[in-house]
Amino acid sequence: MAKKFFYLDIKLMEKMCHPLAVAIFNDSNDPIPSFQMHATQLLESSLGMPKQTYGGKDLYETAVDKAVILYFSLIKNHPFQNGNKRVATTSLLVFLWINDFWLKVSDEELAKWAIDVAEFKDTPAFSREELFLKLKLWISEHLESSPKEENRLMAWIRKKLGK
Repeated sequence: MAKKFFYLDIKLMEKMCHPLAVAIFNDSNDPIPSFQMHATQLLESSLGMPKQTYGGKDLYETAVDKAVILYFSLIKNHPFQNGNKRVATTSLLVFLWINDFWLKVSDEELAKWAIDVAEFKDTPAFSREELFLKLKLWISEHLESSPKEENRLMAWIRKKLGK
């Protein structure tokens, strides 16, 4: 049986990912605007990417594949007026967390990857597929299973959000 994944949606973005990004990464010199200041179609498109299928089969089969396309899409689609890298980073961590994983990396690594993705240009010398492979390798090398005791916290958060 295929693994069941939990996905981010608009409500989870509004209630958890965006507020966490503001709480953790906001900078008074470069503020993250309110959640309402987003392009709904671009955000929905990004959130839908990990769920894509073809012929009844997931295009992104693993949690890592889904995390990579979500992260990339949130940064490159630019659904927020500002703070897209910070919101995407928080969303990556939340997506992994709700699927029982955690990314054990430094803040510096998170910042470096967000900037690398934002500055990425698809060229013959370095394609989107190559970037995805590098992101996938980086995430895979730093991925941990979330201890079950910690999942109680996630259950509590889901309950508070009405999920």
